[in-house]
Amino acid sequence: MRIMILGLLFFAGRVMADAAPMADTVVYRVKTYEYTPDLKLDVFAPEGASAPAAQPVIVLFHGGSWVSGDKAQMEGQCRYFARQGMVAVTANYRLQGKDTGIVDAKIAVRWVRGHARELGIDTAKMVLGGASAGGHLATMVVVAGIPARALVLFNPAYSTADDPAVEPYSRAGAGFPPTVFFYGSKDKWKPAGDSLRRQLKKAGVDCEMWVAEGQVHGFFNKAPWKEATCVKAQEFLARLGVMKAVEGAQEGNGGLSREDLR
Repeated sequence: MRIMILGLLFFAGRVMADAAPMADTVVYRVKTYEYTPDLKLDVFAPEGASAPAAQPVIVLFHGGSWVSGDKAQMEGQCRYFARQGMVAVTANYRLQGKDTGIVDAKIAVRWVRGHARELGIDTAKMVLGGASAGGHLATMVVVAGIPARALVLFNPAYSTADDPAVEPYSRAGAGFPPTVFFYGSKDKWKPAGDSLRRQLKKAGVDCEMWVAEGQVHGFFNKAPWKEATCVKAQEFLARLGVMKAVEGAQEGNGGLSREDLR
């Protein structure tokens, strides 16, 4: 294992338009590790995150249709969760399609679990997630039997027409972790996400769907949706006892609407 980069970042108050509200100054560090040859992940950790006072952790995978993109895409979300006291991780994976992406995502999550003491994390409070292709990969890690306390999925990209071996539908059901989905109402990937949510709800899985009216794929990484989706994710995780509650109310749900199954 090699540590590639070390940085300290200091944030106080509302530092940018799409930043989350914070009551206190929060200090966190950023380290980059090589988790397998030529593949790296960034760890955003609140100062003082170490055993035995281990922190919850969220591991996020970027999007890019499984053939493009970079872990930096999820940096804003990692910063948000680190400011709220979680250890946040964003990992690269080989950009060679779904099969290799799933393999690498599993390796990355197992690496994080295997370095729990060093990273100061509580693996019983491990959350997986990602955006678009990355949301799909996080889901497939759970399908493979790697435990997670919850899934946080930003417009995950599934296909009901693809090879069942690289999609979750044939294996997702009872025992799946609580899951929160975020989609734009005009996202072409939403119907496949609706199908998975319907399947999970039927199996008794705790699911929420939040929708941005009129928005398309990738909306979650733009203002004001970046903050709104992170806040809703925090509310969801706080309800599960994974992380602390949001400080202050989010007016009008940040423009997001809760969509219930019909």
